[in-house]
Amino acid sequence: MTSPFERTCTRKLAAAASVGLLLMAVASCSRGASSKSGETTVGYSAGALDNPFAVRLSKLVVQKSRAGGLNMLSAVNAGGDPAKQVSDLNALIGRGAKGIVLHPRDSDAIVPAIKAANKAHVPVITVDTAANGGDIYVQIRADNVAMGESACKEIGRLTGGSGTVLELFGSLTTTAGAERHKGFTDCMAADFPGVRVIGKNTNWNTATAADTAQTVMSTSNIKAVFMASDSVMVSAVQKVMQNLGQWKPIGQPGHVGVVTIDGSAESLDAVRAHYVDSVVSQPIDQYGSLAAQYLKQAVAGDTLKPGPTDHDSEIVERNGNLEDVLPSPVVTITNADDPTLWGNAS
Repeated sequence: MTSPFERTCTRKLAAAASVGLLLMAVASCSRGASSKSGETTVGYSAGALDNPFAVRLSKLVVQKSRAGGLNMLSAVNAGGDPAKQVSDLNALIGRGAKGIVLHPRDSDAIVPAIKAANKAHVPVITVDTAANGGDIYVQIRADNVAMGESACKEIGRLTGGSGTVLELFGSLTTTAGAERHKGFTDCMAADFPGVRVIGKNTNWNTATAADTAQTVMSTSNIKAVFMASDSVMVSAVQKVMQNLGQWKPIGQPGHVGVVTIDGSAESLDAVRAHYVDSVVSQPIDQYGSLAAQYLKQAVAGDTLKPGPTDHDSEIVERNGNLEDVLPSPVVTITNADDPTLWGNAS
């Protein structure tokens, strides 16, 4: 529940039409911000909280930040609306956040809000999805092109390099959606030219993924399906395939190969049940712990440099900002019970 003060600040900030007006609104709202004694106030902005991946990421960032001694405000949720996320980010600045972790809904639309944070000297960290502009302390993410390539190689193995494949990709206005799509399609064209790919944009929406799967799989002979986010898609697409009689175990006649990215509990259960062939699992627990760690460093004024890290990744410079690029393992029946996978966490 937001206070009348917070609601007033949100209205002020949303109405600010320029950076100058925004900064005046930020200043007036910041005077009313409060925090626990000795703790630095920080915030978390979620583009949406409509799938297990996003929900767990939000909880981890908030919990780890608070455990690290930061006064982390309750997460704000844009509900899939890029314009609302811009307002949310501005509102967090107005509430006195001295650092912000951001899971962008739209990599371009969020840039003005990041630039406003830069002018207010509030460091910003992104997780999973990068932003396409502004000065960002660090972007914590996996190599999404490499994840798409891993999915491609799994699909190539399953199809034997022939037949028709359905690719359900995410919004191309996000770096994650665009890069996974690029990694997958470039690899398919280069390594498996005999496979026909039917690519469809789901906009990271569960209902869209289900409707698209229904339309394509009821009218085409699909040999395998690649889902760019099992957190968003796998349960709904499974129901579609069951209704069409195409959800069959590996090794059974009529089995349609399934490869996904994310590594949700549902996808790992389906791997163990021999329905999903392989999953490219994201290191979401590392996203959460590293976001809290980097947030604490950012508000303390520490700097980062490119190079290897102590957690099996590498910090690289990309498009003017630093990225901590984490590995993403391929999961099959042989390692689906690995307790370090986020989908296996209790």
